[in-house]
Amino acid sequence: MGFSYAAFGCVAAAALSALSLGLDVGMISSTLVQPSFIAYFNEPSPAQIGGIVSAFSAGATVGAFGCAFIADRFGRIQGFFTGAIVVVLGCALQAGAVNVGMLIAGRLITGLGAGQLTAVLPVYASELAPASIRGALGGLQMVGIETAIFLATAIGYAFGTHYTGDIQWRAPLALQMLPVLLLVAVTFFLPESPRWLVQRGREEQAIKVLNRLHRSQGADFVQAEFLEIKAQLDAEKHHEEPSWKEIWTRKSYRKRIFLSCLLQWLAQLTGINCIQYYASTIFSLLGFSTTTSLALNLLYGAFGLLFTLFWVGIIDRLGRRPALIFSSLLAGAALLIQAVLSQVYLTKDVVPVNGLRAQVAMFYIFNLGFVCVGMLAWLIPAEMMPYNIRAKGTSISVANNNIAGIVVAQVSPIALSAISFKFFYVFVAADIVAAVCYFFLFPETSRLTLEQMNQVFGDMEIEPKVKGTEVWIDSVENKSMA
Repeated sequence: MGFSYAAFGCVAAAALSALSLGLDVGMISSTLVQPSFIAYFNEPSPAQIGGIVSAFSAGATVGAFGCAFIADRFGRIQGFFTGAIVVVLGCALQAGAVNVGMLIAGRLITGLGAGQLTAVLPVYASELAPASIRGALGGLQMVGIETAIFLATAIGYAFGTHYTGDIQWRAPLALQMLPVLLLVAVTFFLPESPRWLVQRGREEQAIKVLNRLHRSQGADFVQAEFLEIKAQLDAEKHHEEPSWKEIWTRKSYRKRIFLSCLLQWLAQLTGINCIQYYASTIFSLLGFSTTTSLALNLLYGAFGLLFTLFWVGIIDRLGRRPALIFSSLLAGAALLIQAVLSQVYLTKDVVPVNGLRAQVAMFYIFNLGFVCVGMLAWLIPAEMMPYNIRAKGTSISVANNNIAGIVVAQVSPIALSAISFKFFYVFVAADIVAAVCYFFLFPETSRLTLEQMNQVFGDMEIEPKVKGTEVWIDSVENKSMA
């Protein structure tokens, strides 16, 4: 099974939606240390800062369910379109904020849209991608996030070092809306998910989309892909689409949702929201100036993007479980070393240069571990879910990601202020627990079709045989090529 450039292009374009999350992470991290921001809002307390940061995750928790209500009813593309419009409105409010309340409201609304976008993207990517490259295509969400973090930290550094006054933070917050406006335009050209089209009875359109996505694979591949999708969805028609309550009554559904939510909590408890949202603040705690902290934050974003591209290149060969176990232990080891070094060096009046370098290096090594966990936290829940609960299940998963993010974002500034880097020992313990959970609880889902995934979770796998469909498919393919 070869590489589908068309599918890659469509998912890459849709990955503009992931920029909404990455830009927020990078922008707010830089914004919190800008002198003009601190002065304008009268030196906000750690609790206020926690509220400002976590408002985005609170909105995203609610917005994630837009994937189920909008993307299921009106299509995946409408999920992108409406989510993007909401993000634009929220960014405008943030940039024009005149008090903390207005800033929090803007971040809450931005989170609503971003939560929907980040829930729709893994569903869309998993439904367009062939099994052999689903990890790479699903990983484009993390590429989008890390690209946006890098761009945001670069913008924050540029405005922090070359401008003074409110423009230092207002302009970066306003610039968040540009890629999302581009996404609005792109939605008019993206194909709808073929699985959604088949489920809605629009089979001729589904064949045309599959042919567009996989023409290089040949007619036999397109036919087999369609037959497998149709057979599985036809089998699921014997059961009505489960309600929110009913998805908890079937054992295999409960297991998928439990593992998806557990994965999101374990990913957040690596410490990522603490490190990424407060990176510039953390570098300031190490004794660096505002300018140097912004520069180190920029470098952190650059390495994050490179690390993500590395993991995208090997994730389908490595497998999901080995990658999760290794990367969690790597992230935990890096934070453990950093916490120990901080206790050794920060008690001294003068910290050796090599001591500071080692502590900064540990944050970058932590990021190498996290980006793999983060990428799989978006990919695995969507690929584990059967079609009839994919949007609902992914919504629940993303909502849990954001709930966990709220907890970490709210607690982190208070904990860092009170006990400094000793707080990292909590994340070290969580990373060890995560590795154990991945080993004993999580099945390997790499390189399985979405329909074959049912067998892993104890459901019957449907044989892709639909009588009389082959001739009709050939006819549709010929029309689409004409």
